[in-house]
Amino acid sequence: KAVNNTKTKIDSIGDVLDNLDGIDWGGFFRDDPWEGNTTVTLWNEKYIKRDKGGLHITLVNSLDDKWQKEFEVAVADWSESDALTLSVEVLPVDPESSKEKKCARQQGKQVVCNANFGETGWVGINENEVSNNRIISSVAKMNEYYLRNANFYHRRFTMCHELGHGFGLPHTDENPYNKNQGNCLDYTDDPEDNLLPGEVNFIALSEVYVTQEPTRKLLRRVEHNDGTATETIEWLIHEDKAEDWGL
Repeated sequence: KAVNNTKTKIDSIGDVLDNLDGIDWGGFFRDDPWEGNTTVTLWNEKYIKRDKGGLHITLVNSLDDKWQKEFEVAVADWSESDALTLSVEVLPVDPESSKEKKCARQQGKQVVCNANFGETGWVGINENEVSNNRIISSVAKMNEYYLRNANFYHRRFTMCHELGHGFGLPHTDENPYNKNQGNCLDYTDDPEDNLLPGEVNFIALSEVYVTQEPTRKLLRRVEHNDGTATETIEWLIHEDKAEDWGL
């Protein structure tokens, strides 16, 4: 809890912390709504082209000027995935706009916004709208109360982390005090080591958004007296049943 830190009043957004000195960064994960979720939540099938770039999603940039670098870096980092085809749409931001207007969700898109949400206990949060177990819209919020004067590493980690949830990814680890895994979906008290998406995140995305090479599964082999054999096989894309994909 950041109860002893001094604050600065910024006309456009109100009181924010001067810095995060002395704050336990790992404590910000205590009330994470994604905690305990271990599976990928897929987007609605109409946004997925498994043989042509995977998940096709528009990121709506509803951020002010102070967040453009963190956003651009995070989009470039996530674009390294072969399972994501990302486009960016800029929403002009009026500094006087309410946080509700800046962060208003849009169907079929992930809105990324910043505002002063106050002393909530979270530095960033992702809110996915789900229908029939599929994501249909997403909003990633950066909380200026904590992050306005935070260093670049804290801000970059938060941006990467919340975008990842917006693609449907769960956490890779939920203990912020163990060894860092080197990806931004890993809870950490030292964000500098977990700034980027990791291979584990890219694999998880590819497994659900990209057509996989079929695998051969031997069901039965019968040896005959003449030395020949008959094999019954099937080819599998995934072990999952078709209905699990919503097809």
